[in-house]
Amino acid sequence: MKRLLLVTTMLVMSNLSANELLIQNVRLLTTSFESGVIVDLRVEDGIITEIGADLAPSPGATFLDGENQPVTAGFIDSGTTIGLAEVSGLGVSRDGEQVDDDMTAGFQVYLALNEDSSLIPIASNDGITRGLIVPEAGDSNYAGQSALVRFTRGAAFLQQQTVAQHLYLREGDRRRAGGSRSSALAAALEALEESARYDQQPRAFNTNKNRSFNLDESDLVALSAVRRGKVPLVVQVDRAADIIKVVTAFGSYPALRLVLASATEAWKVAPLLKAGNIPVLINVMENLPQNFDRLGARLDQATLLAEAGVRFAFFSGSPYSETRSLSQAAGIAVAQGLSWQQAITAITAAPAEIWGLKGLGRIEVGAIADLVIWNGDPLEVTSAPVAVLIDGARVDLETRQDALAKRYVELLNLK
Repeated sequence: MKRLLLVTTMLVMSNLSANELLIQNVRLLTTSFESGVIVDLRVEDGIITEIGADLAPSPGATFLDGENQPVTAGFIDSGTTIGLAEVSGLGVSRDGEQVDDDMTAGFQVYLALNEDSSLIPIASNDGITRGLIVPEAGDSNYAGQSALVRFTRGAAFLQQQTVAQHLYLREGDRRRAGGSRSSALAAALEALEESARYDQQPRAFNTNKNRSFNLDESDLVALSAVRRGKVPLVVQVDRAADIIKVVTAFGSYPALRLVLASATEAWKVAPLLKAGNIPVLINVMENLPQNFDRLGARLDQATLLAEAGVRFAFFSGSPYSETRSLSQAAGIAVAQGLSWQQAITAITAAPAEIWGLKGLGRIEVGAIADLVIWNGDPLEVTSAPVAVLIDGARVDLETRQDALAKRYVELLNLK
């Protein structure tokens, strides 16, 4: 019996050590790129279990030498279409929107995700380990439900089927509601009221014994979750006057969790957002006054929101214009007055908090080991990851472009 217990104990210890990764000699950044101390990180079963200098490895542990290079938590993109679109100009390769339907709140993008998208490594090469895959506005202001993914190919790509509901109320979106911003907001509120009536009479709905509904049941169920605060509502809106109306209108639903996206003129109403504890998602790369709703566009929007105490996070929107758009945007924000630490927080801890992602966005004991080791300042466009880990597992950083370059170099060498 003693021998059996000894063998069992040894097997258990062997399995534990086999799942241990010791990351040695990485610089744990604090307030700036120039700051930080050299530490080791012990990762067991995808979780950071110890941080310190010269940690002793367990028998059978694997090693990764960081060579005194900086390490950050994996970046979190709060809005992208990777996995939903392959070629932006080719309609048949885009699955992120639903057309010919004036209400698509029940639309779930996770059902169309491509786990083998060639764009996934592009995100990893920007240090992005997880992201919110969002629906785009088709013919409905309520565009549907976003999903949370890990930027690693295969079955592990999808993490959470439904994260938020997305409502588009920008200048170009009012065409979906008769051309008026007034009718667009009124229709959005009316849909929430219909979901409340559905909640009161679900059995009558199924038996057609109540007043008819304008919405399908999938839309009513989705909006009910928003109204009751189970799923946050992300509203794409730019003009300051519209932001005030949105905050006021949806404020009549006490449980509703409001998040603003784009929000070009949010800096004008920062006290209102601070008072309501309403977070803002910013695409720093979109900083031009392209229409009447965006006349107040500013490069230093993040700095102004930070000074006002408003919570915010960055999102990229599209992977096509810039392969380093998220880290580059954070770098631009630093150039416009935001502190380096605040910029890093806006793509790590801040989005994790906004979306309720426990254990992500930080490097601390007990955190999920989403880690990126860099060859320079993470917010410099010339820097790149030398190693990316998601859930403690190393991610392949080779892109389609790398494979093509290698292929044609080899062909040239044969000539």
